[in-house]
Amino acid sequence: MNMSYQQRQQQPPPQQQQQQQQQLPPHSSDPEQELPRVLLALQTVYAPNVGNGGGNNTGSGSPFDRRDVADRYLTSFQRTAVAWIVCDRLLCTSSSSTVTAASNNNEDSTLSTQRQFFAAQTLHAKCLSDVHQLPPDSLPSLRDSLVNHFISHATDSVRAHVENRPANRPLVTRLAMAIAALAVQMSWHTCLNDVTTNVLNPHPELGPAVLELFRSIPEEADSNRLVVSREEDLWSYRDMLRNSSNIVLGLCEHAVQSTNSQSDVATTEAVLSCLQSWIRIVDMDPQLVEKTVLLPWVFELLGDSTNGGFELAVDVVVELLRTYPSDRRGNEGLILSIIPKAMALGHDSGGSLSPFQKSIQEEDEDGMRGYCRIFTEMGESYSSLILSHEEMNQGALVELVLRCSAIPDPDIAGITLHFWYRFVMGLEELEPFEYRQIKIDSFSGQLTRLLSICTNLLRYPVGVEDVSADRLDDIEGIRSYFADTIDDCCRLLGGDAVLRNVGGALEEECHRVAALPQNRQLSDWHGIEAFLYAIQTIAMYVPSDEPQVIPFVMGLIPQLPNQVPLLRSTACRVVGKYAPWLGRHPSYLQPLLPYLAQGLSIPKCAFSSAVAIREICENCHTMGDAALQLYDGIAAARDLQRGSLGSGEDFVIDLKNELEVLEGVCKAISTKLLNDPSISPDVINGYINHLAQPVMASMKVIASPEYSASPKQISAELSRLTVLVQHLRLPKQSSLSRSDFILSLMRESWPMLDSVSKKHPRDFTCGEKLCRLHKHAMRECGAASYSPLLEPLTEQIVKNFSLSLLSPYLYLASICISEYGRNPAYSTLLFDMMANLSTSVFNSCRTADDLTAHPDVVEEFFYLAGRMINYCPGDLVRSPLLSSLLQYAAIGMKLEHRDAHRGTLNFLEATVSYSLKLRTANALNANEQASLAALEKAILAEGEPLVINLAQALLGDLPAYRLDHGSGSIAGVLFYLNMLCPQLLLQWIQPPLVSAPEHAKSAFLGSLQNQVSRRDEFNSNVRKFTSVCERSRKLQNSGDERTQ
Repeated sequence: MNMSYQQRQQQPPPQQQQQQQQQLPPHSSDPEQELPRVLLALQTVYAPNVGNGGGNNTGSGSPFDRRDVADRYLTSFQRTAVAWIVCDRLLCTSSSSTVTAASNNNEDSTLSTQRQFFAAQTLHAKCLSDVHQLPPDSLPSLRDSLVNHFISHATDSVRAHVENRPANRPLVTRLAMAIAALAVQMSWHTCLNDVTTNVLNPHPELGPAVLELFRSIPEEADSNRLVVSREEDLWSYRDMLRNSSNIVLGLCEHAVQSTNSQSDVATTEAVLSCLQSWIRIVDMDPQLVEKTVLLPWVFELLGDSTNGGFELAVDVVVELLRTYPSDRRGNEGLILSIIPKAMALGHDSGGSLSPFQKSIQEEDEDGMRGYCRIFTEMGESYSSLILSHEEMNQGALVELVLRCSAIPDPDIAGITLHFWYRFVMGLEELEPFEYRQIKIDSFSGQLTRLLSICTNLLRYPVGVEDVSADRLDDIEGIRSYFADTIDDCCRLLGGDAVLRNVGGALEEECHRVAALPQNRQLSDWHGIEAFLYAIQTIAMYVPSDEPQVIPFVMGLIPQLPNQVPLLRSTACRVVGKYAPWLGRHPSYLQPLLPYLAQGLSIPKCAFSSAVAIREICENCHTMGDAALQLYDGIAAARDLQRGSLGSGEDFVIDLKNELEVLEGVCKAISTKLLNDPSISPDVINGYINHLAQPVMASMKVIASPEYSASPKQISAELSRLTVLVQHLRLPKQSSLSRSDFILSLMRESWPMLDSVSKKHPRDFTCGEKLCRLHKHAMRECGAASYSPLLEPLTEQIVKNFSLSLLSPYLYLASICISEYGRNPAYSTLLFDMMANLSTSVFNSCRTADDLTAHPDVVEEFFYLAGRMINYCPGDLVRSPLLSSLLQYAAIGMKLEHRDAHRGTLNFLEATVSYSLKLRTANALNANEQASLAALEKAILAEGEPLVINLAQALLGDLPAYRLDHGSGSIAGVLFYLNMLCPQLLLQWIQPPLVSAPEHAKSAFLGSLQNQVSRRDEFNSNVRKFTSVCERSRKLQNSGDERTQ
């Protein structure tokens, strides 16, 4: 191995990045110098006529003649310590003159607004993570300054409303978020009272803005972007929020009682937003929520969907239901208060329509969606009450959700589906069985109606033929959700009952359509298709001797119109799903087979037809000759097309559909041969040749030197050959066993495979299909029978990989090892393959950049090496190659690629764990003793850089995609190293951990010294250490800016 790997691990940054970095002027720690630069950069970014190619109007001497340069300057500015002062000045209302002078341009209000929002946004981000750039004693003055800016701009927003000009609410919101984030950082536990006293009381007109600030307080405390120096302070602050909930509720109550909620929509929305935030994040006492006057007020707003704040009121109630479910103790009083208020929204009273029913009657989409969300969430949160043995009129709530499901809009009705899933799961889990059945029976009427509702919602919308492919995918996704609910109904009601229900509706729909005028029948297919879709959904619950509905369906399908591809596609799927039924009723097959065959030529239903043919072939024992005849037609058309066009690039039917049919034909012929012991060997050979010869003939054509085969053609022939190998089974009375057949097929095709692999040696798809063929041939044939081809296969792998550097060949090499590695007779052959492949990898991927360009090769190469260690380690660990692999792994660990990182760690963990296995064995033979000595020598020589990498990954300086999960992780390698050589590990790992937080480092090193023997405990220690290091790194990054 070339030892220069270690010298090449650190690569200089790309030249382009260096040039771009040089284009940025340096930041100044003097605000007087930095402010004008920031203003110029902002003017460039927000100027409407500036692009990345230059041409702004900031002056010929401006360093920001490109928008991308100015944007990067501002991004880097946001991380500096001077940004605190500069942004504070940008927010000052008196800064407009400074801005104008600095930019030497007339600025309009829009540009001023953009600058101020940039400043507020920057301060918010810095309050979340960069507070440690400031001395602790400066935080109160920062808080006061932010509060003053908040008051000033909030007041201006109020004045803007009076003066009928746009208010800058986003700026006020961002300032509120900055204050809330700073409150967490400085443990401002009296913030609620202080803001009320110092802001709201002197400025009562700022009530909505203060509520916006109070809304932000729990959200910022819960932000995943928040970086605090002490977790204990954060938990203490969150406890304070819970204990101060009454202050926020009191402020909200006062705002509601002192304003007219019908006219003051801004206050209403502010109260609702604040309330939702505190309910969602702060674990408020349910008794406190139960007693607040806000509860009836919110439900009063929900009485009319035209009320201002209706959608926010819906959000509040949904959050309330989600946060205080019925299965948590202590929520009983609140639930008893909510239930009558929520149910009143759906139940008519005194001859007047309920708000929910009124929204349905008026087709009010917002109202229907809002009430649907409430009733559905109520059903999910109160599921324990619904399933309770105590009678509480639970059916009324289920009925409300059912009415929501019946809303004609699938998007709204779909909101309820998760409730039905949980409802069915809950019923199925009830014990004992007798009680479960009683509850199911009590809801059976509603479940039957749900079935009809979901079937109706399966209908395609009118005009679906003209929608885009993306929209059609969305429609199909929604339909699949309703189909899942029909499946849920089957689990409770039984397949027979559901099939009778849907089948009866299908017959009625057919009669209705048949009664229409002839010119309308073709366009009114949506109902029939929906019922067929439902019938194919429940196929697994229908017995194969069903005597009524399925005969009607199978007789109906050939009579359906041919001009509707979506209807035909669903009909084909029905045929496929009920293939077991057709297997017991073969008389229905005769008209269906031509129907399926014709569907192969219709793009929108070709795949459904192909899958249905395969499923019929798998389940109908009489399909052999008919299926073969069908495929003969496909093959003949393909040959004719190749002969007429000369290229063969375009297929008669899509390849994936043809392969489905070919798989079905192979299974049908296999069934025919296996089930008829009277078939002679000659007949069996005739069937084999009938299937194999066309494929081999095509392979011979494209393999010939004079034929210019495309990668697409080569991949297709390799796929067809693979299907034969996978799915063609032979009976015992055949002159060939299945293994003999596969061997014969592979021997005959071997020169052709070699030829086609050279035509496009670097085409990934061709290489992947070739390796897939060899893998299935080896596994279907069996290792013992395939062994004569193992040596030429390994030679082929090495040769093809050296030419292509394609990762599938490494994967195929891994398969060879897993199949033959346990047999000592093949150890030398497999090691030679591994060594040759390693040479190709080392020669082609010498530097970190080379490895980065081929992450899939790195991944598969190290998985291959790990498999060698697991299956046949002897020759490898006793060779110099092991040291080279360990050196190479030191580079692979640095790649920013998840899968490559995983493969590298898999190899390292396998190597160290094998060493430990040998060390702890009771007795070793001579070879094992030599292996242990070689392993210890290699680990001693190469282990230190590996451990340094692992330590840097824990610190966050190197990738840590696989921290403690699965086979091959940072924690796994360290765990086995600590068991194998604890003193060496401590010696190697302490220097790179010098920058780690002292208390976390001491705890982690202590766990190493104590040699924790439980892997889960060791993993937990690693996670704790990395968590502290991550927080410390963020703080350090912030602190580094203090010197700027």
